[in-house]
Amino acid sequence: MTDEVRPERPIGEGPAAEPTAAPPELNAVEEVTAADRMEASQKNVDKMWKFARKFADKSGSFLHPQEEITEFLVIGLAKHIDDLGKPLCPCNFYDDKEKEVATSNFWICPCEEMQKWKYCH
Repeated sequence: MTDEVRPERPIGEGPAAEPTAAPPELNAVEEVTAADRMEASQKNVDKMWKFARKFADKSGSFLHPQEEITEFLVIGLAKHIDDLGKPLCPCNFYDDKEKEVATSNFWICPCEEMQKWKYCH
């Protein structure tokens, strides 16, 4: 037995793992319904579609390849504008949405994760 300590590979360095395909049931997405679309004002839905597309083009980010997922996201952002006055990311749970909006910009679209990874859920 030796006292040699092997250095750990820092996160983000070295070869990346090969991606694996998700099971088909994880790729299934519910269709966006008229009721879903009525969750937010059309004015803010249109505003967030325009923003999402323009931000993606300008920043080199990517919208989700399944348009239904992007549409659910856009509706959620628009609803948060209606309810909170700001496009709070709808992909997270917040104990207090009003407090989140008042005290931080971390989850305001484009959220920090989107800006870092260049990919929206």
